[in-house]
Amino acid sequence: MSEITPKSRYQAEIFSSLDDQVEQSSIARIIDKVVDKIYQSEQASNEKEKEVSGVDRQVGRPEYSKRDLLKLYLYGYIYRIKSSRRLERECGVNIEVMWLMGKLSPDHWTISNFRKENQEQIKQVIKSFNNFLLESGYLEGKTIVIDGTKLKANASSRGNMNIDELKERAEQTDDKITYYLEVFNKTDEYEEEIEELQKEKKELERQIEQLKKENKKVYVKTDPDSNIIKTKEGKQAAYNVQISCDGKHKLIVATDVNSQANDFKQLKNMYESSKKMLGDRKPEEVIADAGYYVPEEIEQIEKEEKVSTYVAPLPERKKGEFQYNTRKDQYTCQMGKVLVFEKEKKDVRGRSKRYYRSGQCKGCSIRKGCTSSDKGRIKIRYVNQDFRDSYRERMMQKKSKEKIKLRKTIAEHPIGTIKLWLGKNPLLLRGKDKVKTEIRLVSLSYNLLRIFNIDGYESLSNKIENYDWKLA
Repeated sequence: MSEITPKSRYQAEIFSSLDDQVEQSSIARIIDKVVDKIYQSEQASNEKEKEVSGVDRQVGRPEYSKRDLLKLYLYGYIYRIKSSRRLERECGVNIEVMWLMGKLSPDHWTISNFRKENQEQIKQVIKSFNNFLLESGYLEGKTIVIDGTKLKANASSRGNMNIDELKERAEQTDDKITYYLEVFNKTDEYEEEIEELQKEKKELERQIEQLKKENKKVYVKTDPDSNIIKTKEGKQAAYNVQISCDGKHKLIVATDVNSQANDFKQLKNMYESSKKMLGDRKPEEVIADAGYYVPEEIEQIEKEEKVSTYVAPLPERKKGEFQYNTRKDQYTCQMGKVLVFEKEKKDVRGRSKRYYRSGQCKGCSIRKGCTSSDKGRIKIRYVNQDFRDSYRERMMQKKSKEKIKLRKTIAEHPIGTIKLWLGKNPLLLRGKDKVKTEIRLVSLSYNLLRIFNIDGYESLSNKIENYDWKLA
């Protein structure tokens, strides 16, 4: 059987431009157009400022353009190339990257620093792009689906300590300082050692305070902003990445990063972030899973914002049967005993609760299975219990169940794609703010590729050319 033979690598050919070697419908051309359009408004503003002031601020050695470095990152994330060293290599071997960068070859340090030092500008670029998505009809803004995922932090498992270990270490350091001061008369000889120990003690005390303030159990030495979170790979230093998606094309609207082990009290936060990224437009409905079930936040969104929410309620914990009398504000148990109001207070999560107690439990035939308290059974009722009951009942309806099922079909697509792109070690940066930028960049890349796949090159290219771009 004959074989296809390659051309001789020494064969001279008619010279062609770099542009001829890049496919006309390449995603690289879309990246180039979008970034250039966003930054051209900023450039016009800078030139106008220079004309007014008469001062040219571009002094010293020229730097690489931010727009070029942004193009490089967007292309890199789409093709699963996130390392600054690998991106540096692509600038010299990848024809599309060479075309995109105009044959510029920044070193890995320059590439890496762009992601770390331009957090606010990247956020503005995303907002401008979201405005384009909205006005072009890609984003509808009616149905917002919120979900989260845990991503492993770029942190070592060594050197991490819980609060008890930190306290013990601080005490040991203090003992060493005391030893040097008491045992040796000439403390000047050990002045450097004492100074170092005092610095160590101060740092340990700072770490203890940080754990208390952030309500964490373990201090992660190499990335203190992260937290030890249970993931599919077991307990490890990780971040909780929050994403809100639009129901029309599964595009990402807003992202956030925190170090919580769960999604508690993230519903309102992500709703507000989504609304802001949509230009203060209110969605018609918000959908989330049971991890976001905080009735106080749901009530606030529904009553104050007039937005329908569909959040799967957590299972009820019932022990005994009780009937509530609204008029008398009291409960009656299954044995006919009355529980009267005793007090109202807030729990550790800030939820207002009313406590009802029965003083008639003595001699009750089912007391052993009902309560172990000498003072009698307590029944707790939330201040917003009426809303809780009506909302739970509404979520049991067929329409609500279908809405909640819809969440998986929308949110799982972008989250799964991003996790696939980021790979086994997803995050390269350390610190919550830098990780937020990393997630924003990969989300912008996802949205770009998504609309490219939906609309095709020609249609998308025309919309980009005809849109009035502005840097938000």
